[in-house]
Order: sequence, then C-alpha cells, then structure tokens
Amino acid sequence: MQRHPRLAPRKRTKATPASPRTSVPRAKRAAPQRKPTGSTQPQPSVGQNAAVLLERYQETLRKLAQSEALNSGNLPQAFQAITEACCQLLQVERASIWLFTKDHASIILIDLFESGPQRHSAEMVLQSAHYPTYFRSLASEERAIAAHDAFKDPRTKEFARTYLAPLKIGALLDAPIRQKGKVVGVLCTEHVGTTRQWTIYEKQLTSSLGTMATLAMEAAERREVEQALRVAKEAAEVANRAKSEFLASMSHEIRTPMNAIIGMADLLWETPLTPEQRKYLRIFRRAGGTLLNLINDILDLSKVEAGHLELESISFDLSEVIDKAIEVLAMRANEKGLELACHLAPNVPCFLIGDPTRLTQILINLISNALKFTEKGSVIIRVTNDAEARTPGTIRFSVSDTGIGIPADKLNTIFDSFTQAHPSITRQYGGTGLGLAISKHLAERMNGRIWAESAVGKGSTFHCSVALQVQAHPSAQKPAPQINLAGVRTLVADDHPTNLLILRETLGAWGAQVTEAGNGATALDELQCAAEQGTPYELLLLDCRMPGMNGFQVAEKLKESSLGKGLTVIMLTSDHWADDIARTYDLGLGGYLVKPIRRSDLFQTIGIALGRAKGTPPPATVEPLDPASPTATRALRVLLVEDSPDNQLLVRSYLKQSAHSLDVADHGAIALEKFKNGHYDVILMDMQMPVMDGYTATRAIRQWERDHDLPPTQIIALTALALKEEAGKIFEAGCDTHITKPVKKTTLLEVLRAYKGHVA
Repeated sequence: MQRHPRLAPRKRTKATPASPRTSVPRAKRAAPQRKPTGSTQPQPSVGQNAAVLLERYQETLRKLAQSEALNSGNLPQAFQAITEACCQLLQVERASIWLFTKDHASIILIDLFESGPQRHSAEMVLQSAHYPTYFRSLASEERAIAAHDAFKDPRTKEFARTYLAPLKIGALLDAPIRQKGKVVGVLCTEHVGTTRQWTIYEKQLTSSLGTMATLAMEAAERREVEQALRVAKEAAEVANRAKSEFLASMSHEIRTPMNAIIGMADLLWETPLTPEQRKYLRIFRRAGGTLLNLINDILDLSKVEAGHLELESISFDLSEVIDKAIEVLAMRANEKGLELACHLAPNVPCFLIGDPTRLTQILINLISNALKFTEKGSVIIRVTNDAEARTPGTIRFSVSDTGIGIPADKLNTIFDSFTQAHPSITRQYGGTGLGLAISKHLAERMNGRIWAESAVGKGSTFHCSVALQVQAHPSAQKPAPQINLAGVRTLVADDHPTNLLILRETLGAWGAQVTEAGNGATALDELQCAAEQGTPYELLLLDCRMPGMNGFQVAEKLKESSLGKGLTVIMLTSDHWADDIARTYDLGLGGYLVKPIRRSDLFQTIGIALGRAKGTPPPATVEPLDPASPTATRALRVLLVEDSPDNQLLVRSYLKQSAHSLDVADHGAIALEKFKNGHYDVILMDMQMPVMDGYTATRAIRQWERDHDLPPTQIIALTALALKEEAGKIFEAGCDTHITKPVKKTTLLEVLRAYKGHVA
C-alpha cells in the first residue's frame, strides 16, 4: 500500500471506543429522544457561553498557529497537536487526520487521538472506491460535513457497517484538508455514542483546524525543500572545492613540464643556430605557446563555470593594453603575410579603470580568432566610443578580417563553449572553440556584450563593447611620448588605407604636414613634384610590401637620383625575421619599423632618424633611468625549492649568466634545513611538492624567523595559480609575491632585480 510520502510509518494500534464523559455536552448526547430544539439545558448554555467559547476557540487556534509543532515542519508532531486540540475544544472522544495517497485510490489514517486513554495511533487504510458518496461530498464541501446522525446521513451512511458500528460512532464532523485547491485529506471529529447536533461554531472551528493541517503540511514541504536545498548546496560546495583542488592540481601538473619545455626553447633560441634549426625551433616555440593558451582557456572556462572568475578594478592606459595584445600576435600575422593594424579613435579616453589583463585577453582572443580564419588580406582593429551607450568609458572594439566568414545561422552558436561554425573547421584550422565563449563571459562581466557580423567568403567583424570607468585625474598618469614635427613635410606611402589613417592622425598630432601615397610609383611622383616646386619632403615612411613597386625599389630609385638628398627614409616592414632589416641598413636608410606600428616605437625611431640626419642627439626617453644604487649591483643568494629536475636545470640556466648564486632543495623539508643552516636573500618556492609542500615549508620558515627574532626573507612562490583562492593561500602562508608558471627568464630576472633593493 502506498503511503504518504512525508510521513514515516507508525506502529499499528487497534482503535477502541472511549468511555462516556460526564460533561454537560455529554449529558445532552445521552438523551437522543429529545429533539434539539426542544432541549431546555444545552441551548441556553450555548447561548450564554457563546462569547466565552469563541474566545476559547480563537485563543487555542492562535496558540496552535504559533506553536513550534505547526511551524517546525515536523508533520507527525503537528498533526498530534491538531487532533488533541480538536478533542479538547469540541469535547469529543476521537479526532483523526487522514491523507489520500497520490492516486487517491485510498486514504490513510495518519493520526488518531483518543481523549479517554490519551493515546495516539495510526495506519488504518480505507479504499476510496468503497465510499464514493462520502468522498464526492467531501470534495464539494466548502467548510465541513456535519453528520448529526452518521448512520442516516446520506453522505456518511456508507461507513455504517465497516467503521461507525464497530467503533460506536454516532456523529461526524469532517473538514476537508486542501492544498493548492485540491482535497488531499480530511480532519474527522468523531462523536462516540448517540447522535449530536453540531453548532455553527463547531463547524467553523473544525474548518479552521483543517486549515491548520494544511499549514502544517506546507511547513513540512518547506522544510523538505529547505533540506533539499541545504543538501544540494553542501554537495555543490563539496563539488566546487573538489573542482578547485583538481584545477589547482592539474594546472600545476601541466604547467610544470610546460615550464621546462617553453623555458628550454627560449634558452635554445639564444644560442647559435643554423637557419634550418631556427625554423624548427620557431615551430617548437609556437606549438608550446598554442598548448599553453589551450590550457589557459580550459582553466578560465572552469573558473567561469565555478563562479571563481573575479575582475580587478585598477587604473590603466588603454593604448598600452592594445599595444600589448597586438605585439603578442604580430609574429603570427607576419608569418601568414597578413596586414595587422589597429586604429584608436582620437576621442576615445585612454586613461581608464577596469581589469586590463582580462581586457587584453578579450582582444587577444578576438584577434587570434581572426588571424586563424584569414589566409590572405588583413585583420583590422578599430577602437571607438560605443555610439549606443551614453556613459563615458563604454568602449567598442571591432575586429574585422578578410577570412572565410561565418554562415548566418551559426553567428550565435559560435559563442557557446567547445563550439565552432562547422566540424570541418576544427580539422582544418584547429582550436577548441573556447576563446569566444570566454570572451563572451568576460564582456558580460564587464557590463558589456559581444556579437558578430559576417558574410561567407568575404570575412567577419566581431564587436565587443565593455563598460569601463574614466579616470578622474588622468594628468597624474605617464604622459604619452611626444615629438615636435611642426613644419616637417612628411610623405607616407602604404597601400593599406587603415595604415595611412593611423600614420596621418599620429604624425599630424605631432605637428607634421602629412601627405599620403597609395603605392610606390605615386610616392616617387609626389617626391619629384615637391622637389620641382621647391618644397621637398624631409621625412618619408615607406611600406616595404606594396604591390607593383615595393618600398625597397622606391628606396633604390631615390638612391640613384637626387630625390633622396636631405630626405630621411624609414622603412615599414612586416616580417621581423626576414632580410628586410638587413636591406634597410644596406641602403643606408634612416631606420625601420616593424608592423603593426606602436606609437612609442614610431616616436623613438623618427626621433633617432631625424636627429642623426641633423647631427643632433636622439630625444630623451620619457622615463629617465634611475641611477643604480649600491645595493642594486649586489649578487643574491637564491634558494630554489623545486621537485622537478627539469625546472631545476631551467632556473640554473636562467641564472647562469647572472651574478646570483643558487642552491637547490628537492622539497620543503630539505629547504627548511638549508634555511636554518645558511643565509639566503631570496627563496623561490614551488607550492606543490611531495614530502613537504610549499605552503607548509613557508609557514615553518616564517615561524623559525619569529622564534629567532630574524627579519623575514623574501619568499617568491612558483605556482600555476589556477584560482584566486590559491593566491590567498600563498599570501596567508607567508609568501611575499608569486610568479606564475611557466616562468619566463626575463620575468625571473626582473623580479630578482626588483628584490635587490630589499636586501641589505
């Protein structure tokens, strides 16, 4: 038999009729031959005590509604309180609560209270099909079924043989129990003995008690839901902790060998190599970088899904963020022969507040995606104020390419995790489809959005709008490099309109009089015309890869003629590794710039070239170098705590050409003993090690320093740093800072250089 889902089974107890009471209502019930209207004792009593009874009813109901039994969600306890209150208030021998099974095929006795022996029992079952009239009446009854004579009442006489007669029940007052408008049970007030005339007050009271039963059931359901939510929350917290620990572990386990692979490749790049070896090594380094980016994407997506991805809010220069993103991908664009350029609109505020690291990540993802799917042509980045937003600091980044394009029905799905426009894309171009998904999450976290426009075979444009804050006092920031080109007649020759626009705006802002030429032949004609008019050009910027006549051919023509006299020529080259730079020097040109062009590089190169032509020293840098302090030249004693032999060798190689001395410990316990018996200026502490990990070793070192009243040694954590919580654990353990694996040589040397000023 199916039981009510919220109630545990109770011990079956045989129901027995109670002995008669001697109360006034009992005396009334002992004289059934008198008609209720003709009775001279009960009626005046009820009339006189109506106010008292109502007050007692109301007080009992109030206490019941506020009782812990009713509100705790403990359904058996609540039902027992209701049946006891029913017997007490109505002066009856039996009160019971029944609940239907889910299919309404039967009804189960949940609690029966007998006032005589003061006991509770349960678990009688009645089949609904045996009492159709009663249950139809119960469903249609608004308040309560008042059966004064239960044996004769058409609604209850179905129970005469099976229920009423065995228990000697003469009258019933049954209130339906409803939930969400449906009858789910019944509260039965059972008078043992003869008939009984139920009053209107008793009907109302029974109906109210039925409502109390409904409230008790709702409280029980709330408790079940709360308990389920609590269990689910605890399970989610456990899962999140497990996931965080797994991410931290996997990040460390993957990045540790990656640290050795990429680091050794960088060291090998610095050695003498044949052109063929350098070509192989370039592929090796690119593959390592691709794998590292894939690892970073997976970890970032896991952080987003786990809710661990948090954004910083710091001051930064937008132009530096853009330069960094383009610099990372410039080599890839050059290797594919693609034009990569970025136009930053002059009215866009550059001194902003936000998370520059995550903004750089968005830009790198969008530009990298464009480069991946573009075989020829260009990738152009345009940075403007978002015209659809009225808030200052809402910036739109648009990355346009001339690649394969995206079908219209795939424009939305490409931002889903692990999704690309077509399965064949993965086979041909590689990738996981994570970059765009992560960029979408980051843009939304920055109160922005990301979307795409595309035409198959013509290319795509990805737009990303983010809301940043504009710095209130940007003048406190480092001033942008400036050069005085006032009155300098300048010719820019480039076949790409965006490059012409960038150079025109930049040089024009520095005071130059800029003229544009779309190809080499036009540039020569313009130079010839200006010379004939007596207004020759002083500065020429030449793109080396123009169609028809390239920049080097133009430079050779100038060298053969008199047009090059007094003209400073700077070559714009697109291949950092080709022979273009050597050819620039062979032709005696003023200098070269590698595309995409950074403003700071343009400033420095033009300044040096013009200064050399005029015999003046180059312009001073914006940030003069600080004089070296005596402590800055002091070598450091470094203790490396690292269990990976490959990474030990890597750090040794990094420091081989420096003045620093290095000791190595395979785990934290060895490091602690070395620290106690020696003196070190800096400790490089790997955080994940066998025997004793970096956290434990760092805490032990800090405790030993405190016990011996020693100044703290600089401890630098080497970590994968999968989650922000790991950074908190690092600093809580006592580390001063951290370096994220894979550790670059330049990063390590820079950190050690910074710490020279902290040692005596």
